[in-house]
Parts: sequence; C-alpha cells; structure tokens
Amino acid sequence: MKKILQTLLLACVIMSASAQDPHLSQFYLSPLYLNPALTGAFDGNYRLTGLFRGQWGSVLHSESVPMYRTYTFSLDFRTNKGFAKGDAFGFGASFLGDQAGESKFGYNVGGIALAYHKVLDAHNTNYLAVGFSSQIYQQTIDYTNLQFGSQWDGTGYNPLLPTNEFVVDNKKLYWDVNAGLLWYMKLGKRSDIYLGASVFHINRPSISMLGDNNVKLNMKYVGSGGIRFPLIGRFDLQPKFIVLYQGKSIETIWAADVRILFEEREPQGSNFRFGAMFRMVGGDPNAPWKDKRLDPESVALTAGIEWNGINLGIAYDINVSQLISGTQSQGGFEVGVTYIGKWKRRGPQTIYCPKF
Repeated sequence: MKKILQTLLLACVIMSASAQDPHLSQFYLSPLYLNPALTGAFDGNYRLTGLFRGQWGSVLHSESVPMYRTYTFSLDFRTNKGFAKGDAFGFGASFLGDQAGESKFGYNVGGIALAYHKVLDAHNTNYLAVGFSSQIYQQTIDYTNLQFGSQWDGTGYNPLLPTNEFVVDNKKLYWDVNAGLLWYMKLGKRSDIYLGASVFHINRPSISMLGDNNVKLNMKYVGSGGIRFPLIGRFDLQPKFIVLYQGKSIETIWAADVRILFEEREPQGSNFRFGAMFRMVGGDPNAPWKDKRLDPESVALTAGIEWNGINLGIAYDINVSQLISGTQSQGGFEVGVTYIGKWKRRGPQTIYCPKF
C-alpha cells in the first residue's frame, strides 16, 4: 500500500507538469540546451559536452525503468573570424534524450545551432552574442507495460482483458525553433559577468499522441546570469542563477560555487570547485502577483574539477518538497563533462570567454 501511495503521488506531480521540458541542475554543463547564444562561447576551437541525470530512483527502484533518465550531448565550434575584427561565429549540433517511468514516455531530440559573437570594445573583453537553433523531436511511448482499470477482473490484474483505451500511435515527430541573447564581459584578471535570455519552442509544435492538434508544446522562457570575483588567495566566488517558466510552471535556481585555483598566477587555468544550489518550483505566470507561489523543491550539492581543458562536474539533489515521505529526501544525481580543445596548427584568436 505504501508503494502504491508513493507512485500515485509521483504520478500526480508528473501529470501537473505535462508538456514541460526536463530540468537540469548543472545547466552550465549543457550550454546549447540553456541558450543558443552560448554556441561557440568558450576559449578554444571546439567543445564536446555530455551530461546524464537520473531521478526518482528511490520510488521506481523495483520498476522495469528504475528511474527517470535525461542525457545530453553536444559538439560546437568557434571560428577565428566574423564580419569585423574580434568577432566570431559559433556553430554546433546537440542531442537530448529523456525517458520516464513504466511507459518509457520521452523523446529523442537532435538539433543544430548558430551564434554570432560581436565584440563591443577594443580589448576583446566585452561581447554580445545572438543565437538560433532548430531541433527535431521524436516523441515515443510504450503501452505494453501499462495497466488500466478495465483490466481488473475482480481479484487482480488480468493482461488478457482489453484496455478499452483509444490509442493512435506510439511515435510522433515534430520540430521547433529557438533563439537567445548573451552578454558577457571581463571585469578583471579573475572577475567576469554574464547575462543571458532565451526562448524555446517559438513555433509551438503540436505534441498530442492522440492526433489533437490543439495540444501544443508551451513556449519556454529562460533567464540566466552569473558573476565571478576573487575572495582571498586562490579562492574565487561564483554566484549564478537561472529563472524559467513554461506554461503555468515556474522554476528558479540560485547557486554559488567556491572555485580554488591550482595556480594563482593562472586565473583561467585548472581549478577545483564546490557549491550548492537551491531550487524552487510552482507559480503561474498568468496569475496576479499575490497569487504566485514558489515552493522549495530541492537543494543540490555540486563539485567539479577543471584540468587541461576537461571540466568534470557532479551534483546530487536532496528533495525538500512534499514528496519527502515518498522519496526519503532523495532526488536526482547528475554527472557531466566538457572538453575544450584547440587545433595544433591554428589555435583560437585571443578573445575573452566567460567561465560558467
């Protein structure tokens, strides 16, 4: 009975968040998913990223799909030339996969992105970037493991009984268009700042598996930013935030990292970091301000290391919402990695890029 109540509680949360994108704690390790303008925003010639998130394993450990799974991959490049001296193009491709629960409901997403980075000063330390991306979605669901009320024979579940459910297809294809802006600036040897805004699913594609074209994917609006400054010695502090809403769902993450440089004389070099994030969810952007409500959802502990172009990060979410009784405060874990490389014969031109 306890397991049934836990599963029902989790299902209610999932249904209330239908037609929403998956969220990530280490959003900075999946840059093209955060903002198309981040394409090419790195100090190198090319960048490889990958991230995996597993969630709700404490509730679904005995199911055929023991957790909700999200994984992202991307590859992007930055050119040495733009329309003017100091400018640069960024272009890349990305993939995202998401799978949820016993029905294995989710999608595979592949897309391309393009960005232009415009220098705003003579020292190549102040930039404004604009980016665009387009993605193709393959949305899928597996009906074979689902159980319906009409299959109850009076004593238990009987798979031989009809489901009496109207099902059209288990796959659907659609595409979307996204855009973003990013401003970033170097303030000192160990100080920088960035602000970004992006909008996803501008064309609002139809996502219904039942052929209802009125069921559309909600547009998603994202704002993010961060600042980095030295504390003392080799210690830097890096606060950051992300605010997004989609449909009637609002999410905010407030975070801070302490970054410890391995060499104080190399402010952009190898380092170790640790920090924490606080996530709040809820709200209705169409409601009056007095009716908006954001409730604590999780606290995430993070750590990472950057060494010779490799940036490895881990995070673990501690659930603090009303699901505590079902999850025993367990949430999700993430592991992500980024590699930034440079061509041997022709490295990148010297421009500043922010540390995320």
